[in-house]
Amino acid sequence: MKKIKFVNLEEVCSEIIDCPHSTPKWLEKGIPVIRNYNLVNGYIDKNTLSYVDEATYEERIKRGEPIEDDIIISREAPMGAAGIVPSNFKCCLGQRVVLLKPNKIKVDPYYLLYAFLSKPVQNQISQINKTGSIVSNLNIKDLKKLQIPTIDLRSQRIIANKVKNIDSKIANNNAISKELESMAKTIYDYWFLQFEFPDKDGKPYKSNGGKMVWNDQLKQEIPEGWEVRKLKDIIVENPKSKIKVKEAQQDHFGDIPFFTSGQSILSMDEKLVTGMNCYLNTGGNADVKYFYGPASYSTDTWSIKGKVFMEYLLPFILKNLQPSMDDKFFQGTGLRHLQKPLLKDYPILVPNEEIRSKFIPLVSDVFRKVSDSYRENIELEKMRNFLLPMLMNGQVTIKD
Repeated sequence: MKKIKFVNLEEVCSEIIDCPHSTPKWLEKGIPVIRNYNLVNGYIDKNTLSYVDEATYEERIKRGEPIEDDIIISREAPMGAAGIVPSNFKCCLGQRVVLLKPNKIKVDPYYLLYAFLSKPVQNQISQINKTGSIVSNLNIKDLKKLQIPTIDLRSQRIIANKVKNIDSKIANNNAISKELESMAKTIYDYWFLQFEFPDKDGKPYKSNGGKMVWNDQLKQEIPEGWEVRKLKDIIVENPKSKIKVKEAQQDHFGDIPFFTSGQSILSMDEKLVTGMNCYLNTGGNADVKYFYGPASYSTDTWSIKGKVFMEYLLPFILKNLQPSMDDKFFQGTGLRHLQKPLLKDYPILVPNEEIRSKFIPLVSDVFRKVSDSYRENIELEKMRNFLLPMLMNGQVTIKD
């Protein structure tokens, strides 16, 4: 068996650098800023990035510049998430995160990442979390003293390479799913969005020479055979969940995706719904997630589905509304909340049943394939989490 030695995190890092404690001016494009919710299962989620300009970037890297193989971890919300900086990726730190610069003479960066995410280290972080106040925070002093299981450098590299192969398969599945969802959106846009937005001259688009009629509610012409409905007319509300986020965080090996009002999708064993459903944040900022298959969701998540022939249109309708949801449908002082009655009364344009029924076969298979990839990733993550501790302590060996 390999000899395991536990050392303080600071002993295997050349630097541990706290983030700037300031909120920059956000841009739609520019240099990426890594925030706590961008750290997902060991990698940086590039789908939810925020951006700053060059001057702000230079200001935010004064303490340290993130480079390839550096590790970024979150200090809170959630505490202890981590991601590794990929090659050729220029970025800086947001708030609530810390930059680790692994000492490559002592530790393989990927091994350190997996060791940090392993049960022994995450259990230490959980103990710190339990002693926290209303908002628990992993402070730098406690972070430096986290006990990291280490083995000889050669064995670290072998283990890291094998686990990276599993992660590569997970990343490949995610890329395929993203492409499939993009294809489905392209089909939706081609079929339906041409009826919702005017052209450059302010006139509505026409499709296949269809006759247009004026609608006073939308203040525009609409295709004959279409109708204006309120959102509440086309949805079914799923039962309110009684499951809190912390319950899902304690269930690391569930097979069921668990949706919350945060960015990450957790997992657990309990199923609340199945089929094609949408999941909306009810607090904080607007966000819309959707998934086909068995799923669960937290108390702070509003789960809805489309009525017959609307199941596969509803995700796209809500996604198109999402950019304006913060301004139109979130209200309150302090933590703002989704005003469901306002959203449910929002007028939308709905195609007739014949068109909807023809659209379903074009996109339903896409959602099923995305769901299959998600479930395969859960199995791969379980395999990784099962093998990693045994590889570290020598219970399982790998030939070079």
